[in-house]
Amino acid sequence: MNLSRKLFAILAGAWSCLMLSAAPNTLYFMNYLPYKIYMNPAMQPICGTFVELPTISTISVSAGNNALSMNDVLYLNKDKQMVTALHPEFGNRELLYSKLKRVERIHEETSVTVLGFGSRISDFGFFSLNMSVRTDASLAIPRDMLKFVLYGTPDTLNTNRYNFKNLYLNANAYIDINGGYSHKINDKWKVGGRMHILVGAANAEMKFSSLDLYASDEEWRIAGKGRARVSMPSLQIKTTPDGNVDSLYMATTDVSDILRNYEPSVGAAFDLGLEYKPVSSLSLSLSIKDLGFMAWRNAHLATGDIDYAFEGLEYHYGEDEMKTYGDSLAEVFKQSYKVEGGTPEADRLYDQSVYFSMMTAKMYAAVEYSFLRNMMSVGLISKTELSGGRLYEELTAAYNLRPCRWFSMSASYSFFQGGLSSMGLGLNLRLTPFNFYLVGDYMPLCYNEQGIPYKSRAVNLQTGIVLTFGCKKKVAEQFFQPTEF
Repeated sequence: MNLSRKLFAILAGAWSCLMLSAAPNTLYFMNYLPYKIYMNPAMQPICGTFVELPTISTISVSAGNNALSMNDVLYLNKDKQMVTALHPEFGNRELLYSKLKRVERIHEETSVTVLGFGSRISDFGFFSLNMSVRTDASLAIPRDMLKFVLYGTPDTLNTNRYNFKNLYLNANAYIDINGGYSHKINDKWKVGGRMHILVGAANAEMKFSSLDLYASDEEWRIAGKGRARVSMPSLQIKTTPDGNVDSLYMATTDVSDILRNYEPSVGAAFDLGLEYKPVSSLSLSLSIKDLGFMAWRNAHLATGDIDYAFEGLEYHYGEDEMKTYGDSLAEVFKQSYKVEGGTPEADRLYDQSVYFSMMTAKMYAAVEYSFLRNMMSVGLISKTELSGGRLYEELTAAYNLRPCRWFSMSASYSFFQGGLSSMGLGLNLRLTPFNFYLVGDYMPLCYNEQGIPYKSRAVNLQTGIVLTFGCKKKVAEQFFQPTEF
């Protein structure tokens, strides 16, 4: 198999592995669930008190990409065999290439609640606390890199140039301890804020100010400037005498040793929100979430001045071909990146350098109109996410049915990621005080014979059990008012 097909397989595999962002947009319109307060701190739940129990109240998983579905990458041929877009007879690389964005983004985000609590403290205020374990990762792949994978080096007389500058990787794992307060100013306005204290577990980031591949029949040359940084307990980097990366290894796997030497990474972020109700049946809201930073300790920093030529790949009979390619690519970084403050034989568990990274900020803007005494409503919510210096947008429309206080459901459609092959769905069953719920924005509708949702670009799910109290009629009447005309 040639190199282009090997790289294509890697990228397709990476996409499918991450095909598993934050809370589903559909959740915003589910009144008896308190989670909208984490999307907009100005919002107040219907119920007077809620309790989130460890691990079972919130399990949220979200991931996907901004351009491709599995159906764009893999096809079923006439013999019902799966083939790739590079197949000479059944593939269509031109169609695949036309669907790519300038930057293809693959992302994932997870959140698991450790403990949560919220309570109405007056007729005007609602206070909440939460502790969660969160992870997120984002990989940005420039279109030129995929062009190289799809078409190789078509110009056999001159040098083919590909711009990989927008290649970007960032991954985080941290604990989020936060508290929020919502205040009702009057019948029309609510405002709120939430403060996050962040305790970092691990971070890795790689980005480039320039990165180009010059490919001809004689050689492939990759040139550019980049930066890599990583923070992880017990991770050690061994360097060569001139400061280049030699190898990475774990100095110890003993938990007590790790904790004894661990320097905690800390950070802070905040959310701001407001809600305006010109009439009781219409709600307009806006919020900014996760606006903040993390100061990463236990850090290793490296800068790369890359200028490396592949004049051929050394291949030894019996070795795996992909390992040969991988070793050659690893050699580029080993010979190009210099560790700041690196020593040939480090005798410390950690480099005590500190670096800062920004959180993945989000903005929500929503409108909801209710009717039939709030037994039904329609809503529209926009989510804008800032990641790696780029903005990513999603727009979700929802229909919500609340026929009684023990059952509610929502159906939604997301315009940019969903496509006609998926829809959102939210179900909530209340057996007081237990609320059993399942919510997702991109529930796939199309599956192949192997059970793969081949037309989906993304999926996000949140499920669990939350305890709610004080949802009696006299409390809920504030939210179930006759429609005003």
